[in-house]
Amino acid sequence: MNKQGQILTKEQFGGAPIERAHLHRGFKSKKTPIKWIRFFRACVLQRENANSKRKAFLKKSWILIIGLGIIIVVIINLFDFSGAFGVLSIVLSLITAIVVNYLTNKKFDKNYTDGYDFFSDYFSAFFTLIEEDLQPQTRIFLEANVKRTAETSNFIKEDIVKSKASGFISGKNKYYAKEISKGSCYFNDGSIISFNFAERIRERIVKKRGRISGKRKTKYKYKSVYPFTLKMKIPKVKYTLNPQTSKNDVKIAEDDDFYIIKAIRKFDVKKENPNNYNPEEESSITSFSVDYFSLEVINLINASYSCVIPKS
Repeated sequence: MNKQGQILTKEQFGGAPIERAHLHRGFKSKKTPIKWIRFFRACVLQRENANSKRKAFLKKSWILIIGLGIIIVVIINLFDFSGAFGVLSIVLSLITAIVVNYLTNKKFDKNYTDGYDFFSDYFSAFFTLIEEDLQPQTRIFLEANVKRTAETSNFIKEDIVKSKASGFISGKNKYYAKEISKGSCYFNDGSIISFNFAERIRERIVKKRGRISGKRKTKYKYKSVYPFTLKMKIPKVKYTLNPQTSKNDVKIAEDDDFYIIKAIRKFDVKKENPNNYNPEEESSITSFSVDYFSLEVINLINASYSCVIPKS
């Protein structure tokens, strides 16, 4: 919305730099649930607008560059120049179009990372589900990092892959880990909820030699998991520990004022949703539906509350 309270159109969002900067660099902020949802929607609209402009620009560029190459070939034929010039002009046109395509896509990926859709869909649903349990007008703190995980800055370790398969030359695993987001908020009963969401990626790089051609090939395969860690500080003044609580799924500690309960849910597509697992894809969290993700996180909250009993 603008300063006058009017709803901005999809095109008007495209000119606002704030959401774009957040998409590019990540963000750290406190907002009410409704403002977070509006913020995510602004990010979505901005990226959609930029993507439409990108596609239109590439279409015009290809038509213009290839068209120019064809015109040059026609001129060459009219003036009876060597056919080699015609072939060269077509090749140069194709190379130019490919370079323009690459640079345009690279710029788009840099400014409008795919991190937007995860937060807009998953966290909007989660914040909507817990909104009624929050203190009135409370703000949810959320920090996010939407950069790629498989980068040097997130590198953890490397090990060697061995295989007796035919054509195998060498292989290695590279491990990366990144905190996607963390956040916190206050519930009506005085409980403090904080969460941490991480991405862990194993990149397998294998070099093989083709059986027939004998050419060396390098293949990349990925496996990603997403631990969601929830920690709740539940006030002792309102609750007491449930003696029948199973400690297999949670960890319980306490201080003078709170019971501190920690629960973890690791999302693993290869294990839980093998039909949607694709080793060629670096990131796999979107293979879980929005409803599945948000309800699983709510289950962590319920599991934490099952560890205590309200005082009469």
